[in-house]
Amino acid sequence: MLTNILEDYWFSHKEAKIYLTCLELGNSIVSAIARHSGENRITTYSILKDLKKRWIANEITKNSVKYFSVVSPEKLLEIEKNKINKLKNIMPELLAISNSFWNKPKVYFYEWFERVKNLFKEIVDYWDYLTEPFLTFVWTTDMDPRFDEYFSNEFFEYRKTQKNPTKAIIADNKSKYTNYHLDMHNTLIIEDPIFEMWNEIVIYWNKIAVLSYKKDEIYGLIIESEVLSKWLKSMFNLIWKAYKK
Repeated sequence: MLTNILEDYWFSHKEAKIYLTCLELGNSIVSAIARHSGENRITTYSILKDLKKRWIANEITKNSVKYFSVVSPEKLLEIEKNKINKLKNIMPELLAISNSFWNKPKVYFYEWFERVKNLFKEIVDYWDYLTEPFLTFVWTTDMDPRFDEYFSNEFFEYRKTQKNPTKAIIADNKSKYTNYHLDMHNTLIIEDPIFEMWNEIVIYWNKIAVLSYKKDEIYGLIIESEVLSKWLKSMFNLIWKAYKK
């Protein structure tokens, strides 16, 4: 039901009923809205006043009579998008506060394909908050076909919509990673038998993601640590600087 969906995102049960009734009636007096929604007049008026404070309901007076209406569903979605954008703008500050309080490293481990696959979308979410590139060490010549299909047909199309660049150090020019040719990727290929990798390591914010795509060894390891992430970033930048000369 529509009321159930509205309850999940914006309203209480009674607020959802009042909103849908107002959408149907347009500009209406309180008594009409109450009658059609099945709520009493006092409750209806109180809800309309609350919705007005949230910029969802509008009130006009004609001949000393108050009429109420509500914003369109499109406007409702726009209001919520604005709220989300405001939250995104302060997200770095909120995360900084959280990290300063919870300063002990946190480790999360995942072992099955669907969960590891979903980690990529969770990592991408951080692109909205970062002003510096993602850093990644990559070696993916021995990849489970399911990951290859996911990267080629789904993930990298979504990646193209993100503006932040990625700096990638690849341990083998035969890596499947080199097949994607993403404009947003600045890539360094190191062909040296001493430099070996068997997974991907992504460094972002205060996190490190260690991801294995091998068919017989699929896992995702997320480590939250300001100190460890800074250390690994410095190692990445040192290698990058040395081999880019």
